[in-house]
Amino acid sequence: MKKTVLVMGDTHSQFEATEAINKHMKDVDLILHTGDNYKDINHIEGLYNIKIIGVKGNCDWYGKDEEIVLINDKKIFICHGHQYNVKTSLNNIFYKGKEINADVVIFGHTHVPYYIKEKDLIVLNPGSLSFPRNGYPKSFAILEIDKSIEVEFISL
Repeated sequence: MKKTVLVMGDTHSQFEATEAINKHMKDVDLILHTGDNYKDINHIEGLYNIKIIGVKGNCDWYGKDEEIVLINDKKIFICHGHQYNVKTSLNNIFYKGKEINADVVIFGHTHVPYYIKEKDLIVLNPGSLSFPRNGYPKSFAILEIDKSIEVEFISL
């Protein structure tokens, strides 16, 4: 059965941004949060009454550094990205995904949306809902996960 996953990160306690996703929440089964700020997860859970799996970012003091989630037999690896030096290169995080046989690697930290599919690995960054960089708009991503994985970026 298809699962719809909303991916967000780098919200930095800007709650008006997390509330702006409301019209996209109708069919969402799960939210994944890439960190910064981990404490925002409680606010978002309260707004939408939905399960959220998140990791801590470089601005967070608690939470897990990484998570692996299985959805419809697809392995999804989530981290903030700073520990893999994603501002310099995506090689480390790409090879981490390969090492653990992930289907999807999700990271944040750069505040820039990113997507690449190379063979059987998707690497993506949803961008930032609060402070986007490099001229990009505030954004998040929606994953439709079934036998395949479809990715859509949504700008606010």
